[in-house]
Amino acid sequence: MSNSYTTTTHQSWGSRIKGSFAQAVIGIMLFFAAFPTLFLNEGRSVHRAQALEEGEKIVTPIKANNILKNNEDMLVHTSGEATTDEVLTDIMLGLEAPHVIKLQRVVEMYQWEETEHSETEAELGGGSTTTTTYTYSKVWSENIINSNHFAQAATYSNPSDMPIRGETFLAQQIKLGEFTLSDNIVSQINEYHNLPIDGKTRDQVLEKISYQFGKSHFQGEYFYIAENPSHIQIGELRIKFEVVPSTMISVVAKQVGSRLATYTTVGGEPLLLFEYGMMDAKEMFESAKRDNIISTWGWRLAGFLMMGIGLSMILNVLAILAAVVPILGRIVGGAGATISFIIAIPFTLITIAIAWLFYRPLLSLILFLIAGVILSFLIFWRRKQQTVVSQQPVFIPQQQVPQQVPQQQVFVPQQVPQQPVFVPQQPVQQMLQQPVQQVPQQPVFVLQQPVQQVPQQPVQQVPQQPVFVPQQPVQQVPQQVIPQQPVIVQQAALPQQLTGLLPSAQALQQTTAPQPINFLKF
Repeated sequence: MSNSYTTTTHQSWGSRIKGSFAQAVIGIMLFFAAFPTLFLNEGRSVHRAQALEEGEKIVTPIKANNILKNNEDMLVHTSGEATTDEVLTDIMLGLEAPHVIKLQRVVEMYQWEETEHSETEAELGGGSTTTTTYTYSKVWSENIINSNHFAQAATYSNPSDMPIRGETFLAQQIKLGEFTLSDNIVSQINEYHNLPIDGKTRDQVLEKISYQFGKSHFQGEYFYIAENPSHIQIGELRIKFEVVPSTMISVVAKQVGSRLATYTTVGGEPLLLFEYGMMDAKEMFESAKRDNIISTWGWRLAGFLMMGIGLSMILNVLAILAAVVPILGRIVGGAGATISFIIAIPFTLITIAIAWLFYRPLLSLILFLIAGVILSFLIFWRRKQQTVVSQQPVFIPQQQVPQQVPQQQVFVPQQVPQQPVFVPQQPVQQMLQQPVQQVPQQPVFVLQQPVQQVPQQPVQQVPQQPVFVPQQPVQQVPQQVIPQQPVIVQQAALPQQLTGLLPSAQALQQTTAPQPINFLKF
């Protein structure tokens, strides 16, 4: 007989739309439930952090074997072995466990378990076909698995009740040195270990089980209520016993006489710390702070998922409406899910920010201020970088010089000058018509007209002073090294059309200054 069962169902487009609206209602509820979840989580986190800060400042280390009246009603820290002198007994099965803090009877029944796997395929026109596969397997479970809701309930059926169930037995008085632990502390001591079963105990329990429930066996660590432990049948049971023995613990609690109980802070928050092993107060508070952070982020993630899933269920209505064309429905569905979680991010952050403004306004304002300063600095730095880039000089590489020269040779240095080369935007002839006030010592001006030929003789030294080159061809240019002082251009050496346009040499010498020419327009 196969342990799987498959069904195929068809759903019309109208039915899918109705179902999507029902899901949208659930999504709306889930979306709005995320806001109080996130808000209250931040409040819980802040209150817990404040309680830990307060407790860390006032905690008093004490010895567990010495009770001092001076520490009455104070927050104290102590470590030691949690013990008891009691004997815990399972009366129903006749088992005794001395000197243990807890005794637990674990009862499991062999039952059928159903798992479901579905695949939905959209159809043209908005309908869909769903193929569902049900798989059945045998498992041990401490709880009754209701088989009435199985797809094949008649074939795979479980008992409706267990003749015996699990139970936990607690010692009434558990000591930590001279102190007695409160129930709140005892409830956190849950390190269970299998109880060793000796021959005498085994026989006593088997006799009790056989008398009450029928045939029984002991195998490994379990007592079986079954015909054959090697071939277990549905409805048969197995039982084992676990105990919490004496163990080393550390506690931060309130001293009330000879008891250690929960402390209440000034803010009204309960404070009780428990750890296994020997730990000092500082380590315990650090561990509690880490746990608080982990818990806070866990609830933040839960709130974010609630919000994202809720929005996705709401937007799924659009995907169903577009499912008339299956591929279009998948595209809209995928886009809706992505948009839902993108929208959930700012909503989650805003909710957390509002909660911080409510619970810690000063810190929240400081964080907002720091964020504003950082943002302003980034904007200012970016603008400054753009301004600096716009003010940089334009450099003309040597290979871009045209390969034409006038009829007379003009000497052009082969080395790129160390100073920036500025290209004037106005023709030289127009500039020469203006009076020359100063001769710059820095920039070298390159004419806008192309040079016809690359010089054959290199210049041995780059002039440190500017050289003025007219736009018209120069008839004679001395083939000497360019001097380091400003070049005096005689009117006799220039063409007649330029005569009178340039100032005299004496005027040039008088107006020489270390400032750039002010008639250039950069």
